[in-house]
Amino acid sequence: MIIQTLLIFLITFLACSEFLLGTSLIQRPIVLGTLVGLIFGQLETGIIMGATLELAFIGAVSIGAYIPPDMISGTILGTALAIKAGTGPETALALGLPISTVMLALNSVLGSPIMLAFTHLMDKDIENGDIRKFNLHYFGGGYAAFLPRLIVIPCAYYFGSDAVVSLLSNIPEWLQTGISISGGIIPALGLAMLAQMIMDKKIAPFFFIGFFAIKYLNLTTTAVAIFTLAYVILLFFKEKEQGEHSALDTQKGADFDEF
Repeated sequence: MIIQTLLIFLITFLACSEFLLGTSLIQRPIVLGTLVGLIFGQLETGIIMGATLELAFIGAVSIGAYIPPDMISGTILGTALAIKAGTGPETALALGLPISTVMLALNSVLGSPIMLAFTHLMDKDIENGDIRKFNLHYFGGGYAAFLPRLIVIPCAYYFGSDAVVSLLSNIPEWLQTGISISGGIIPALGLAMLAQMIMDKKIAPFFFIGFFAIKYLNLTTTAVAIFTLAYVILLFFKEKEQGEHSALDTQKGADFDEF
C-alpha cells in the first residue's frame, strides 16, 4: 500500500512537470492511466481506463480564460481506485469526473494564489537582474502551484481507497447498471464537445466518410487512417503546386507591367 502510494505520488509529480518539458502531453489520461495500470501490474486495464477517460476529456482544453477540469487528479485517482476495486472503466469515469471537478475548485482556491505570489517574486527578480533567484522562484513556484495535487492525490488514495472499495462493493445492481450506461455515454459527449469546436463545412464530409467507411464497408480504423493520411499528403502537394503556379503567374504579371 505504501509503495503504491509512493508510486502514485511519483506519477503525479511527473504529470505536474509538464511546465518544464513543454507540451509533451504527459498530463493526458491515456498516458497517466497507462502508468497507473503499470504500477498495479494491470497494464492493459490501465490503458483501457486511460483511453476511456481520454475520450471523456478530449474536448477539455485550456483556451483563453477557460480552465478545464483537473484531468490529472481525475485520471490518477479514478483509475487507481477502479483497478483496486476490481471494476471496469465505467467506474473510473464515475469517480474521475467528480474528482476532477472538485480538484479544479481546490486548485483555483489554493494553487492560483501561490502561482501569483511567485509571479510577483519573479517580476522583482527580473527588475533586479537576479537570474539565480528567478530560476529558483520559477522552478519552486511551478511545483508549489501544484501542491494541492501533490498532497491530495496520494493522501486520498492512501486514506480513502479502502472506503471507496467498500462503497463500490455495496452499490446496488440497478445503480451499477446506470453507471455502466453513463460510462458509454460520457465518452461520446467528449467527442461531441470536440466536434463542436473543430467541425465546419470543410471537415464534416471527412467525418461522415470515415464513419460510413467503417460502419458499412467494414474497414478498420487503421485502414481509414492510412487512406486519410494518403489523401492529406496528396492535397498538401497539390496546394503547394498551385501556390507555386500562382506565385509564378504573379511574377510574370509584374514583369509584363514593367514594359
